[in-house]
Amino acid sequence: MAGKCRPLAVFSLTSDKIYEAEKGIELVRGVWDGEPAVALIASPSSSMRQDPYEQDLKYLHDISFDLSLFDNVDDLCREAVRMGRERLGFDRIGVWLIDPNDHAWKLGCWGTDEDGKLRDERGLRSPCIYGGERSEFSEGKIPLLAFDDDVCMNAEGTVVGMGSRLIAPLWDGHGLVGEIGADDFLNHRGFSPEKREIFILFARVVGHLVSLKRAETELRMLASTDVLTGTVNRRTALIILEKCLAQCRRSGSDFTLCLADLDGLKTVNDAYGHAAGDEYIRRASATLVGAVRGSDTVGRIGGDEFLIIFPDCHRDIVATVMERVNVELAASAKGRNYRPRLSWGTSSPGEIERLLQGADSTPQRCIDILLELADQRMYENKRTKGSARPRVPGETKLTSIFEPSCDGISF
Repeated sequence: MAGKCRPLAVFSLTSDKIYEAEKGIELVRGVWDGEPAVALIASPSSSMRQDPYEQDLKYLHDISFDLSLFDNVDDLCREAVRMGRERLGFDRIGVWLIDPNDHAWKLGCWGTDEDGKLRDERGLRSPCIYGGERSEFSEGKIPLLAFDDDVCMNAEGTVVGMGSRLIAPLWDGHGLVGEIGADDFLNHRGFSPEKREIFILFARVVGHLVSLKRAETELRMLASTDVLTGTVNRRTALIILEKCLAQCRRSGSDFTLCLADLDGLKTVNDAYGHAAGDEYIRRASATLVGAVRGSDTVGRIGGDEFLIIFPDCHRDIVATVMERVNVELAASAKGRNYRPRLSWGTSSPGEIERLLQGADSTPQRCIDILLELADQRMYENKRTKGSARPRVPGETKLTSIFEPSCDGISF
């Protein structure tokens, strides 16, 4: 056979003999429009070889779907490197992402080592050199940089051998988010024009998904985070509280809920402006976060109110933590005309479960009572320590309009 054509079958014109045929090919003699004819039939289960480019396109379609299932950029990039090697057949692949805080640098992500194994390259940092031809590369005008018979390096920039290299921009349609590179260091097969096109498409898939996952992460953060303080917001805090209560009932453990309220926030806002009030809130929030354990939850649930959840922590220990928070807040306020302070109150499932025996003890009812009890104790704390509230020069002592009693709770 001449050229690069691949025969499906070679057979005799004078007999039914087949000299050579692809697996799954059958020779059938019959009549077509009244004339003797021969048909070559491929069975549905035939494992005939598919064109490499078409096979790569199919793999790329599957890869784009599989990568879209990951929740974060880190997992996405790790699996992109693995799939690029295992499914698309690139020897070594490395992904670098532009540093979001300094676009002059790119950050290592995941790659392939000299043995073809997945390698964690997070923590590596390299300058972005996008002058000359690379300037158009960084602007998305050049889809691929290809180098034949070039040096191949590892992630640290050490030369490990020679081979062909490809570098494609991770472009999301608006800007450069990183770059992905590949070489043939292990097998030295080179890259055909079709393989280069597959690599360009692969880079576009990864680039768009990186941008998409970053946007999804930001949306999740905005949906669960208080913008002013960076703590969880009211909705998320109450979800965590519900999960803690469920865990408490399953395991028999306990937790302490604490409601904390900033004393005199309105006074600060009126006297010094809302910027000072916001700073007051942020400082109190930072002090709270710094005082609790990693397993505890701090959430801002109102303008001047915080909900703190302490798993497996007795109320006496929580009281010590909260008093330490007030000491630190007071120390941070030197030079100001008011004294920042938190009033707080606590409650725990253990103390209300006994009171709820035989009554409505649904999770929501328990949560309502926990919050109500902590709220009343917080305002009792505010009333008894009213003299310590922030005040501006010349202001008379603030009096409390809250005189609640814990006995007023209806079970």
